[in-house]
Amino acid sequence: MKILRIILLAFSSWVLWLLVSQFFFCPRYQFNAPIPFEGATLYNPYDSIGSSQWVKCNFHAHSRAWEGVTNGHGTAADIHNAYKALHYGVHCVSNYHHIDTTHATRANYLSAYEHGYNLRKTHQLVLGSNEVQWLDYLFPQTTHNKQHVLSHLTGADNVVILNHPALKNGYTAEDLAQLTHYDCMEVLNPSVTSTAQWDAALSAGKRVFIVGDDDIHDVVSKKRLGTRCTFVNVRNNSAGEVIRALKTGQSYGVIVGENQSHDSIPHLISLTVHHDTIDAQMTQAASEVSVTGQNGKVLALARHTDRISHRITPEDRYARVTFKYANGTEIFLNPVFFTPKNGYQPMPVYEDFNGTMFFRSIGTCVLGVWLLVVARLMTGHRPQRYGRRRLSWR
Repeated sequence: MKILRIILLAFSSWVLWLLVSQFFFCPRYQFNAPIPFEGATLYNPYDSIGSSQWVKCNFHAHSRAWEGVTNGHGTAADIHNAYKALHYGVHCVSNYHHIDTTHATRANYLSAYEHGYNLRKTHQLVLGSNEVQWLDYLFPQTTHNKQHVLSHLTGADNVVILNHPALKNGYTAEDLAQLTHYDCMEVLNPSVTSTAQWDAALSAGKRVFIVGDDDIHDVVSKKRLGTRCTFVNVRNNSAGEVIRALKTGQSYGVIVGENQSHDSIPHLISLTVHHDTIDAQMTQAASEVSVTGQNGKVLALARHTDRISHRITPEDRYARVTFKYANGTEIFLNPVFFTPKNGYQPMPVYEDFNGTMFFRSIGTCVLGVWLLVVARLMTGHRPQRYGRRRLSWR
């Protein structure tokens, strides 16, 4: 019984430490009220693209790793070979908290890993990093927890992507109106499509660009293979150029229709801005073309055409174009949005020093009380037991 009590106390102490670390020791932040896009000029991510410089990519794929503990089947080489057969120019292996270096010597190699081991699958994809970061919070996370993780992951030379935000409500609309220090959002994932979450971030004035990925876990069976992808516009197929394209929005996401040949996916020819009018044109006519703006409102709709024009107003805040094809293929372009003349400036997020110290003081008190309880339980005396007194007859 004593050993069992020690085990229970050790487990309880571990759980309490995780809870206190997450909800009391985590830094607190001063989040600014969201400000929608505004300004005198329009930012066009496709302003200087080359129509023949599109490269097809998949950044999110899992092989067998960690001795099979994580969900992944097949080798890294299997993943590279499968995507090479579909003529992808960039294909990453993004195992959980592990950077795979297979093909690291090749020009199109881009390091990747999936970050996150929490219960709600609030995960991030980190591209271009040389080392793995381990900071995370196990239980359902507050906005402060998520911001702390993102601030820990961000870097000038890497790309941070919010993975499948709608899955298990990993990122809420309220989170996305406040969070910063990330570049892209995995809007297109076979498990869930997160356009509502993307629009929530855009409507809050966050410059967030789209990514589409297979998030494949079993390349042997090829389930999910080639169902989502991202096209990037690059001068050459190198890690630096891919990172630049993702950070500046010279990219777009694709849902690949079941009957769509990978060699004939429609490409963006151009997206131009003339004064206050945007004009987007694809290589193939779509059955439906839509323009979406603030709060996900549909601003314009056209059918059976390869192009669409729309006059964007300051009230629209931003405009993103979607081309839908009869075979199920859908192409999601990045937004054009209003900015000041000096360019887009992200809203800074600062640590709330007083709030952080207040919560850490409470957490320290909680741990102190628990240590006293543990000490009492481990060293306290058992209540004395009294047996029945024997009666003697004389």
